[in-house]
Amino acid sequence: PATAFTFKALDDFICNNVECGTSAMNYYNKLHHITSNVFPDAVPVSASCWNLFHMQMWLLKMLKWRGFGHQSKGLMVEDLILFCPGCPQPDINLDPSKDKYSCTVIMDGNFKVEHMYDQTPGDQIFLMDDRLFIIARDRYCEYLKNTNHPMERSNCNNHRAVNQVNVNCHKLKATGIGGCACARYGCFIPHALVNFQKKES
Repeated sequence: PATAFTFKALDDFICNNVECGTSAMNYYNKLHHITSNVFPDAVPVSASCWNLFHMQMWLLKMLKWRGFGHQSKGLMVEDLILFCPGCPQPDINLDPSKDKYSCTVIMDGNFKVEHMYDQTPGDQIFLMDDRLFIIARDRYCEYLKNTNHPMERSNCNNHRAVNQVNVNCHKLKATGIGGCACARYGCFIPHALVNFQKKES
């Protein structure tokens, strides 16, 4: 191969990203200086190549943790994910006849995670589409297309969350992310994370 990264470098990026808040672009520039401190711009590694390697590393780790060695085809939707083992789940850890036990679900979202439209959408590769917590893109887009979203008006002058629906978001593909989790342990529910289209509305 023309370009290769070690797992040690990829793991080091994860540690820097989580603990120090280092962005992928800053770590990518750091690799340039480590490789050639005198002529960092001469290092023939592109940022898109680094991002692709980073995403492929997570896919390989998920396959390894779930017992899949070199096969990625034929995986079922639930093969790479494990829901909360402590929550009551009929036919898994609870007799279906005992309906008085139930799982309490909470919903929350992050409204600061904004994602802009891609300049070259054809270059995007979705390795984890419909495999972990986020629902499949095609099904979610079809749901949004077929669902009527009426304009909601707030009677409260100080409650601005509903009024943010009028904010111009035409350059953003997503204005946040939200999902469901079990209330007791905080484990995310599989295929329950979605992208928000219009702030908190």
